[in-house]
Amino acid sequence: MTRTRRSWFSEWRMAVAVAGLLVVGAEAQSDQGMDPALQAAQASVARTHAVLMDMVEQQQQLEQRSQLLLVVALAALALAGYATYGRWRPGPVKASSFILQGRGGRTRAALRVAGARDEALLEFMDEHGRSVATVGVAEAAPLFELRDQHDRPRVRLALSPDGSPMLELYDAAGSQRAGVGLTEDGGVGLGLYDAQKQVRAGLGLGEDGAATLNFLDAAGQCRLRVGMAPQELPEVRLNDAQGHVRGLLRMRPDGMVLIELGDGEGSVRTMFGVMAEGTSIVGLMDAEQRFRAGLGVSPDGRPRLDLFDSKGEPHASLYLEGDGSAGLKLLSARGEILYKSPQ
Repeated sequence: MTRTRRSWFSEWRMAVAVAGLLVVGAEAQSDQGMDPALQAAQASVARTHAVLMDMVEQQQQLEQRSQLLLVVALAALALAGYATYGRWRPGPVKASSFILQGRGGRTRAALRVAGARDEALLEFMDEHGRSVATVGVAEAAPLFELRDQHDRPRVRLALSPDGSPMLELYDAAGSQRAGVGLTEDGGVGLGLYDAQKQVRAGLGLGEDGAATLNFLDAAGQCRLRVGMAPQELPEVRLNDAQGHVRGLLRMRPDGMVLIELGDGEGSVRTMFGVMAEGTSIVGLMDAEQRFRAGLGVSPDGRPRLDLFDSKGEPHASLYLEGDGSAGLKLLSARGEILYKSPQ
């Protein structure tokens, strides 16, 4: 085994120490007298000791110089490094993709720029190399997407181009079946989709706080709507395939509850309701939504039937008085009484 410089120096010092002992021993014997051969050996040992002492001194001086040179070199390196750092700054690492691989060289993550629009995407792969999660920017908007083992999206969180967030859920065939998000004007919406990706139900909350629940047919036409009208008034709408209101249940600001039935053109033709003071009415209207006949019952139980002209003026009235007697009144086009009973 190769000896180090420090071990050699230790052996030199040991040799010097031994030589010194031999010199001392020889001097002790010289006081008692010794033969010439022993005196010659003593002189040789003394010379060897002197040489060894000189070598030890030189070795010590050499080590001191080496230590001083090492300190100077380290100080110079430190000063050079500080001066260099003052002028140099780390720059960006540029690449179009970074790949992280696991054992066996399998790709487990990839950061890349792809597509004609240079979209930045970070993908995570499973043990089979299938992409299961994606974070990045697509179509100028950030997104987060989770995919199944068949590489089909199942969950997608994204921002629309106008900055509105949305969360989408997909079925095993890759079709969107539910979505929730915020609209540009501050509203909130929840949509439910069929297998053909058509919205069939939607729950919305407008920026004014009015909530609506809509049910749509296969063509995307709203057929039933339940919600709050302006002024916090509830209503239920029934629409036909063309979007015309055919039935409406609503409450008016004065507290009157109405049921309105419309024709194929969207005009109200029949109305049922109870007024705030308790009078119940049935109104029949023409295509221009003018009252032509009205049947009502007052709060005290007296019935009344009125017939109106095209201008909305009454011309015939049939009613019961408070005592139960019948009354009939006929009016001319000018409003003159033609007949009245009882007189």
